[in-house]
Amino acid sequence: MSFKKFIKKVFPSSVRVKLRKWKRHFVNWFKRGKAQTTIDDLRDVLVHEFGIKRGDKLIVSSSFGQLNATYSPQQVVNLLKELVGPEGLIMMPYYPPMNSTEWAAKGLVFDMNNTKSGMGVLTNVFAHSEGVVMSKHPIKGVCAWGSGAAEMIADHDKSTTPFYWDSPYGRLLKAHSKSLGLGLKNIPIFHTFEDVLSAHPSDYYQAEKYKLEMILPDGLHEIVETYVHSDEVLNKCVAAGDYVRDLRCPTYKRLNFGYAFLYIIDNDDLFERCKKEFAAGNSRIRH
Repeated sequence: MSFKKFIKKVFPSSVRVKLRKWKRHFVNWFKRGKAQTTIDDLRDVLVHEFGIKRGDKLIVSSSFGQLNATYSPQQVVNLLKELVGPEGLIMMPYYPPMNSTEWAAKGLVFDMNNTKSGMGVLTNVFAHSEGVVMSKHPIKGVCAWGSGAAEMIADHDKSTTPFYWDSPYGRLLKAHSKSLGLGLKNIPIFHTFEDVLSAHPSDYYQAEKYKLEMILPDGLHEIVETYVHSDEVLNKCVAAGDYVRDLRCPTYKRLNFGYAFLYIIDNDDLFERCKKEFAAGNSRIRH
């Protein structure tokens, strides 16, 4: 058993979050002499290196602290909106502040107005910025802004799985989009590839759906039935970000930035590659 898997097995999610923060602060302390990045540095990479332009549809994952920034999360949100324009689309995952399996097992209530996202400060700022809408899902929600945002996130509570074709993630994949990582390797839309290419939800999820309570923006309570990922399966998987990096897709670009790196990849390109890899038995599950 790897040390990472040992930590996950022994410590609850709340402790693991603190351990990750301490580790990040400890590592960054040794990098404290590294030059800070400016908003113009970020703009230059996004525009001139990654080719982000008006009309682009992006799903963004982030670790703002890793950017070693002289600017605020709100400035990053403003920059992303400016670059893609209202004719584009920005989506960010909005998960509970705890491992979703543990959240579901404890039967915790997701309050769409007050529950903070566990996906980083940038997501929390984005979620409360002008024109952003949130999907109705207790463990794998998203926030979206831009053209068709409301239609993109509609009926997430009724999707076949949290990431299937009829989810916001699946719709975004159909819409010819890109994945953008700011300071970390997470690539949330990869779960869509696994869901639509698997034979049955039990390939990645627990057998039975959970009935989880949500508090909606109007204060009403609602029960949502959803599949929840199986930790037993996920513990056998390499990180999706590492799997994607090793595929060396033509559209995958990764550049050192701040304390970590930025990456971008075309989701159509990645999906076509994953179809071939999965068909050949090369998923990210390691037996």
